[in-house]
Parts: sequence; structure tokens; C-alpha cells
Amino acid sequence: MQLLGGLNRKDFLKQYWQKKPLLIRQAFPDYQSPLSAEELAGLACEEGVESRLVLEQAGDVPWQLRHGPFVESDFTSLPESHWSLLVQAVDHHIPELACLLDEFNFIPNWRIDDLMISFAQTDGSVGPHLDNYDVFLLQVQGKRHWHINDNEYTEENFISGMELRLLENFESKQDWILEAGDMLYLPPGVAHHGVALDDCMTFSIGFRAPTQKELLSTFNGQLDELTDDVFYSDPELVLQESPGEIKAEHIRSIQELMFSTASDKEDFNSWFGCYITENAAADIEYDVEELNADEFHNKFKQSDTLNRSGYSRFSYIVNDDSIALFIAGNKLNLSNSYLPLVSYFCSHHKLDYVSVMQCCDKDAALDLLFKLYCDGYFFFYE
Repeated sequence: MQLLGGLNRKDFLKQYWQKKPLLIRQAFPDYQSPLSAEELAGLACEEGVESRLVLEQAGDVPWQLRHGPFVESDFTSLPESHWSLLVQAVDHHIPELACLLDEFNFIPNWRIDDLMISFAQTDGSVGPHLDNYDVFLLQVQGKRHWHINDNEYTEENFISGMELRLLENFESKQDWILEAGDMLYLPPGVAHHGVALDDCMTFSIGFRAPTQKELLSTFNGQLDELTDDVFYSDPELVLQESPGEIKAEHIRSIQELMFSTASDKEDFNSWFGCYITENAAADIEYDVEELNADEFHNKFKQSDTLNRSGYSRFSYIVNDDSIALFIAGNKLNLSNSYLPLVSYFCSHHKLDYVSVMQCCDKDAALDLLFKLYCDGYFFFYE
């Protein structure tokens, strides 16, 4: 598999990541989607699944956007061309697609958002637009003609009064036709327009890019929960010539008061780990069989495979004398002896028994995985 077109991971990150687009021919040769177009439409009819239909023509207005969940008649009444179905976070629902994300583990887990699937018939598109995050566009079925432009755009360049945020006068600088197995990487801010040339399925692996306002707002929200507050104090106050002047040392004291919580490494690490792994959508329940510890061990050994929840985000922070494991906004403190195991299951959605047994003490590994299984973060996929 030439995931990066022959580039090693270091060279890709140095030369392309957040810098310039990269077309990769046959990144996933002979890849077969575990989900058909009909099954994708069925998923879009389910509650709790974020889905959209974009109709360039035949809607009430040009570029009409409809939100799911849909019903069967929504699809049977569609025109023969110029429409697209988009289903968000399909990796949360289909374990095989959660495993596909492991191919992109040269990017930290906390940066990965989800895998969106779009299906379009001939001339289907979502219009010329840009994203503020990195994305890999993997062609899985059919052909799609991609046009890109790396110019900088302002709000004036977007069509006003539309629910979709589309560029008004998009001009293509580069274009490629992608066939099944081809993949296009686009850094943030690169305008793109993909048009289906036939029945076309595209996987979009998107990456999270929290904004400054989002981070500050969430962090400040944590401060609201503190029971103790601290008043400003200045016991070393000295006489100044003009009482109207706000001195540089006053500003420094105020900054220290405001950001003292952020400067506490352990508190800040805990906040960020919980925040960045919080689940973004409604809870998804897998069929988890009630087992005791011995039954869990035996089933894992016999089946040789345990699946990690595609819905729950996993990350960890290595401290001086411990590991902080974060799952779905929750924190679990572990000893450093668990590091090989934690690193392994944070990097893989499908665990095999032998690899787990090689990570750390057998009993300790099984005890931890059994606890996480009972909490719904792992499951056996039949």
C-alpha cells in the first residue's frame, strides 16, 4: 500500500502537511468499501446519524441543503444527477472503517476528527468551498474530477444568503481525475470543488483544528466550576509618581492571576486531555455481552480479536511517574508499566490477543481491558 505515494512519513509531514496539496495515485489499490451506496443511504435514515443531501438542481433553490435523518422516499424521488449524500462520522458506526483510520496514525490521535462518506451520481457535488482543517480525500468508487485553488479568500468571496458556504467565482488552478484507490491531501484553506463523473463514493478523513476562542471558552468554563476564588493582592506595592499609570508590574500581576491555573502543568494537562477526547455526538451503544473477568479472558483468547470503540476518542499523556489515559472525556491514572499497552490500543482499533500479552504483565493487561470493556469502550465484533 503506497499510502503516501512512496514518501516516508517524515518527508510528508515536512514537505506537505499544512503546506501544500499532494495527489497520491493508488494509495489504497483494490480497496473495497465495507459499505455499499444503499447501506450508506440506510445509515442516513437512522436517528443520531448526521447526514445531509445537497441538490445543485431540482431543489426549491439552487444548492439546496437538506438534513437527515431521511426516509426511503427522500432517495427514490431524487433526480438522476447533480446531487450528493454526505454521512458524517461513519467510523463511529462501522468497525472496519474505524480500523481504516489506523492507516493515518502518523498524525496524533487527538487531531483526527472522523471519516465522512459522500456518494454522488453523475455531476453530483457540494460546490466550490474550503475547509479550515486538513483532509485526505480517498476515492473508493467511480471517478471524481477535483479542481483546487490555493488563493486566499475573504468573506466577500462567498455567496451570501446561502446555507452552504460556497465560493462565488471559483477558478481552478489545478485539476485531477481521481479513480478508485487514488487519494488527494489538502491542507487547510485550499479551495476545492469535486464533481462526480459517474456513481461516485469518496471517503473524507478530516482532522480537528480547535480554534483559539473555542479553547479559551472551554478552559474558562472549567474555571467557573472552581469553588475557591482568589482575589488580587499587591503586598509589595510601592509609591508611584502618577496614580493614573498602570505599571508594567501591575499587568504582570494581573496576567499571573488570570493564567495561574493554566500554568499548573498537571491541571492544564488534565483539562486538555479530557476536553480533546470528549465525544461530540450522541452516545452509540455496541452490543456488549455481559461477561465476568474469566469469560472475557477466554473469549478474547479464543477469538483473538477485541475491537476499540470507533465512537470514543483515546489519547494519553506521559507524566514523570505515571500515565494519564483519557477516553471520551474521562481520565484514568495508570503506572508507567502500562505504557506499551496504552500506546498499542491507542494506535489500533483492532487488538489481537498475542500483541496484548506482549505489552505488559498478562493479568494487569487483561484487568485493564476488562474494565474498559465493561465501560463500553471495547467490544467483540462478530
